[in-house]
Amino acid sequence: MIRAGFESGILDGPMTGIANYTFHMIRSALELSPDLRFSGFRRFNWETVDLAALEQFAARQDSYGAENGLRRGARSVVRTSLLNGGRRAGLGSVRTIYRALRRMRFASSVGSRSLDLFHTFNFRPLADPGVPVLPVIYDLSTFRHPEFHPDDRVRWLSPLRDTLAQAPRVQTISEFSRREIAGLFGYPLDRIFVAPPAAAAQFAPMGEGATQRDLDILDLRYGNFFLAVGTLEPRKNLRTLIAAYAQLPLAIRARFPLVVAGGAGWGELKLPTQTAALVAEGALRFVQHVSGAQLRSLYEGARLLLMPSLYEGFGMPVVEALACGTPVAHSADTAMDEISANLGNRISALDVDGWTDALQDALDSGGHADLAQRQARIAQARRFDWRHSAGLMVDAYRQILR
Repeated sequence: MIRAGFESGILDGPMTGIANYTFHMIRSALELSPDLRFSGFRRFNWETVDLAALEQFAARQDSYGAENGLRRGARSVVRTSLLNGGRRAGLGSVRTIYRALRRMRFASSVGSRSLDLFHTFNFRPLADPGVPVLPVIYDLSTFRHPEFHPDDRVRWLSPLRDTLAQAPRVQTISEFSRREIAGLFGYPLDRIFVAPPAAAAQFAPMGEGATQRDLDILDLRYGNFFLAVGTLEPRKNLRTLIAAYAQLPLAIRARFPLVVAGGAGWGELKLPTQTAALVAEGALRFVQHVSGAQLRSLYEGARLLLMPSLYEGFGMPVVEALACGTPVAHSADTAMDEISANLGNRISALDVDGWTDALQDALDSGGHADLAQRQARIAQARRFDWRHSAGLMVDAYRQILR
């Protein structure tokens, strides 16, 4: 039997990013290996995390999405970007105290769990767990681009080199991040393994009829809108995308709106001056509180998914959109190249004209409707599999314990 610990409180928030990865990896590992036992540290206490507990986590997420539904938040985006700094400053001392208390509680209680290892899905542990640590390093954007992140996150990750120095193995999610870890920290490349994410089973085509029912809520038509997905943060480079979209003729913008789906994040987005006018004319639409089922419909219905990120450790929207058969365009020379292979349109992140051309190309081509092209994208997405990645993770557990 292998007894592994992790921070299960990660699963309390929206099932995106780290929470999404943690959930699927833990669930797939439990399905593959009956000899695994997971203890989760949630808030200030420990809990047993088994398949039944994970289904409760998933049910809470479904309930959250059903209660909130798709909501248009077009006019809130500029306010969000301006208020983030003040809001974070006001809550900073409260968060500092809360985190200090959690670290103390973790350090005083972890020994009672009799763990064999601790899996840090949030980069590094709250405190020394007294057993081998397997850190998951998704990307090194806080080191490469600290200006894209809140100060408290940069501080939290600044000792990461020390964490890696003690780690017998390191887990990451792309070959791009694997090379970054080895290059920046000098960690041995052969001790870093890649266990990439995958699209959840719900991300699959359901046809125009079923998809249109969800799109009706946002007054969108199947195949007649562009889509960007991600937390509203500077790294996602919405500034370039919106500037590129603004260069399309008014008649095209009226027929093909740009939908940005994602929760409020942090930092100054520095959106272009055209943003307010695009929102006012209904061409640019921000939506928040999107359930997994609704996001699936946005993916399948989009003419093109656009990911102009300046830095990504993987790029989940790319694999999720491909799984729904949708064309994708993303920043060149990033981890997203590994996902799309030769099926995505690759554009330099800051090339405004290049992104405008990608939008126009999507309108001129029949790629969204072409059945053979859609099947090729779906097949590419299926190369990424949660159970395969979880198997690599469980193998790492056994190697560490040997």
